[in-house]
Amino acid sequence: MQRILTIASFVTITGISGCSSGPGTNDGTTEYGVPKPTATKGDRGSTLTVMNFLGWCSVAINNGPASTGATVTASVDPGSVATIVAAPASSSFQIGADPWFGVDQNDGGAANGTDIGNRTRETSQATVTIAGTGTQCVAVCCQEPGNSPVPCPTTTPCP
Repeated sequence: MQRILTIASFVTITGISGCSSGPGTNDGTTEYGVPKPTATKGDRGSTLTVMNFLGWCSVAINNGPASTGATVTASVDPGSVATIVAAPASSSFQIGADPWFGVDQNDGGAANGTDIGNRTRETSQATVTIAGTGTQCVAVCCQEPGNSPVPCPTTTPCP
């Protein structure tokens, strides 16, 4: 019985000495030792959405992972310039003639971007200045070679 009381006393004393009545002073923690939240990409205040025509492009924003999703998003800082790179999602597609909408090139109208390579091995790069907080939309189009049977849109699909 004495052994149990000794262990209980030790646990109680150790527990009390580990607690503090005042806030902690460590950087990176709140007043009671809980880690402070750090800024994440989601805390930046703006979202860039790239509408990817029929998912026929592989799209990367600011050197992020490439995606063939119908929409590709990234959190971005207001006032920053985002770089978007598109490549055909497979050898069945190629970059359209004026694949970009809503980018800095051509004042947001249909723009060709900066193309490297040709046909199915081509990449196209465009930039967009992030106007403010909220969601900003741009669009890109890859198409079937010969522009048929489904050509790239001639007007922006962004709302």
